[in-house]
Amino acid sequence: MTRSLPGPSRDAALLVARLVLGVVLIAHGWQKLVINGISGTAEVFHNFGIPLAILATSFTVVVELVGGAMLIFGVLVPVASSFIMVVMVGAIGFVHAPHGIFASKGGWELVAVIAAGILALSATGPGRYSIEHLLRSRKPEVPAPVVVPEQITTSPFLVQGR
Repeated sequence: MTRSLPGPSRDAALLVARLVLGVVLIAHGWQKLVINGISGTAEVFHNFGIPLAILATSFTVVVELVGGAMLIFGVLVPVASSFIMVVMVGAIGFVHAPHGIFASKGGWELVAVIAAGILALSATGPGRYSIEHLLRSRKPEVPAPVVVPEQITTSPFLVQGR
């Protein structure tokens, strides 16, 4: 038996998921930018064998900071999720996979949980408590196109060319 949450509860759950994931991503981006610094983080990336470490660092910092904020506010969630997923897959592949599952030993569990949350948000959308929903609900409705039944256009009483 499959049941989903009622609308308001579902939207509240999506909001909590977006807030938690967004805050975690922003914290990690802030750590790389301010605490460790771009050059310090790029050195760590280089030591892990990440190609073009300075570019990868810059990309990761922007994705974590901007993508995290986009999640929090619920703006362009599929776009943000795509970039975040690239960072998470790279983090697992280049850094965390060889260390096993547990984050306490440098493993992939935190990164995989973030990726799974991002995947779930991509599948469901940001929910009602988001800027995306607010913008969508304010768009004027476009009237449905008028469909002319085929029998009218092919009637023998309509003579073409006169």
